[in-house]
Amino acid sequence: MLLIIPVAYGQESGEAYDTEGSEEGVVQDTLITGADLFDGTDPLHITLALDMKEYLKSKYREEYIPVELTYQVNDSLILNRSVRIRARGNFRREHCYLAPFWLNIQNPEDEDSGQQEVSKVKIVTHCRNNSQYNNYVLREYLAYRVFNLLSPVSFRVRLIRMTYVDTGRKGKKTEHWAFMIEPEEMMAERVNGLVIKRDDLGMRLMEPVAMTRVALFMYMIGNPDYSVTGRHNIKILGLKDFGVNGYTPVPYDFDYSGLVNTYYAVPSEKLGISSVRERIFLGLCREEAQFQAAVDSIGSCRVEILELINTFQYLEEKEKSDMIGYLESYFEEASSPRFVSRTLISTCRD
Repeated sequence: MLLIIPVAYGQESGEAYDTEGSEEGVVQDTLITGADLFDGTDPLHITLALDMKEYLKSKYREEYIPVELTYQVNDSLILNRSVRIRARGNFRREHCYLAPFWLNIQNPEDEDSGQQEVSKVKIVTHCRNNSQYNNYVLREYLAYRVFNLLSPVSFRVRLIRMTYVDTGRKGKKTEHWAFMIEPEEMMAERVNGLVIKRDDLGMRLMEPVAMTRVALFMYMIGNPDYSVTGRHNIKILGLKDFGVNGYTPVPYDFDYSGLVNTYYAVPSEKLGISSVRERIFLGLCREEAQFQAAVDSIGSCRVEILELINTFQYLEEKEKSDMIGYLESYFEEASSPRFVSRTLISTCRD
């Protein structure tokens, strides 16, 4: 599965355009690249030029609007192209000034061409214009990275230092954090699986080890906002190694978790908890040995998880300290000999 990304080419040579050279004779084209876009951890530097007022209007209509994208590869190479964006996410589309969006880099006339390349990618944005929302972006990015450490069957992410140029306000510039999420089809191909788009499946049809891992991860980060049935913040893959019923859940969208700790994250009254910082286990009931195996598996990644956050240079120290403290509280709790019987078995679903 390939991801189409923008590039500018020199008109005569056909090679990638070097911005230190002449700007004359540059034409637009596309570069098709593989999944290695998500292999790096250094932030991408992207500029989007758009009429922000028009975007605010379009987000309620779920319509694409045109934008100009510039991608700075390095000090001497800049790639650019006309693309489109469309707001996504029910709550955040209503709540956010700059809602997260789909970045679509396919030409409208090519949409029905039958090509199989991935041309649309999810972008998570800062939502509102204050520093705390930038922290939310970085904390959610790290939540994805934590699950990457637990399973390769997970969405990879790439951090973006995004510059927005508001063409409707004389080119006013703002700079914020964002990240892109690996397209579902790309992830499925990477792990040799198939995307399952069914809302009638439940946890009992999921591969048991994978389902227990996801449920325990959600407990660890304090995220009760998920459901396999209806695919709410869960995608489902079919992996060949597990047979026809070996569906594998893949979690995403962690802004309602205690680890990210957004001010608007409020748990359902039905859960009986007052804050997302208060953990509750919502997985299926298993034998104690099966639960313990999942606990031990996540526990074996403790050092890597904490080091990931502690060495992340773009988040303020107080934010990192809060995340580490929250995760440490899980690991301390999980180290108790009675953790499985007292915590997991007491609230698991029959």
